[in-house]
Amino acid sequence: MKHESFCSADRVAQHRLGMAQCGWRGLSEGWLLRHLGDVHWARIALAMGQTEAVFQDEDGAPVYAAFCAIGIDVAQPALARPGADLTIASRLRRLSATRLISFHDLSVDGLPFGNVTMITTFVRHDPSGRNAHIQRVQPRGVLTLPMMDPGADAGLVAEATHLVRQTTATDPGLETDVTPCPTTDFNAVGLLYCASYPALADRAEWALSRASAQGFLTRRRIVFLGNVDPAEPLNARLWCDAARVGRHHITLASRGRLIAHLSTEKFV
Repeated sequence: MKHESFCSADRVAQHRLGMAQCGWRGLSEGWLLRHLGDVHWARIALAMGQTEAVFQDEDGAPVYAAFCAIGIDVAQPALARPGADLTIASRLRRLSATRLISFHDLSVDGLPFGNVTMITTFVRHDPSGRNAHIQRVQPRGVLTLPMMDPGADAGLVAEATHLVRQTTATDPGLETDVTPCPTTDFNAVGLLYCASYPALADRAEWALSRASAQGFLTRRRIVFLGNVDPAEPLNARLWCDAARVGRHHITLASRGRLIAHLSTEKFV
């Protein structure tokens, strides 16, 4: 990690990696996204002068910081192993009037490992309570945060916009069912959890493209377009890059409604 990452960080924390933090191929992406999601929400609460990351709108209805996009880049995935020391330098900024962005620079045993960028907006359930009908809303309170420095997102916003706007491929790709499990893939408020999206994509990749599934994750872009209710059917469609094993695009959809785009690269 560069020295300036520590200087510009709002929070620096260290973790001794163990079985909970490491997976079959280096650092556990599931653990990382769950942990950084908590860090992101805690920084929002701090910026609002709160001790707990629990938010409400002006009517007192629960409000959640929902993810819009996540970018993951891993430079040296093999560094992550049980017993190693992971350092995470984090900072939260305002991306726009309604969106927040956090940056997390990672090093392992003092060596650059990678970085994660996370973008959220605030939402609430509508009167139906359905996850397909969540609404954008602003939380009650004053959120004091500086604006993001121009270009600090390293193109994540543009990449996310491109993924959303890209036209449907002529090639139908490969498809499989990845219906999530209510007891493991949903969070405490009944929403499909942010870390479950790439986990479901990996499940699809394992079923449809076994060779690439066995690689180390080096790059991931996730665009969140919607959510589903527990037990609602979900399928994944995968398009592999013919020029490179380990590079592919996956969409997650329920009854024809897209809920996510995931662009992935793995070192095989």
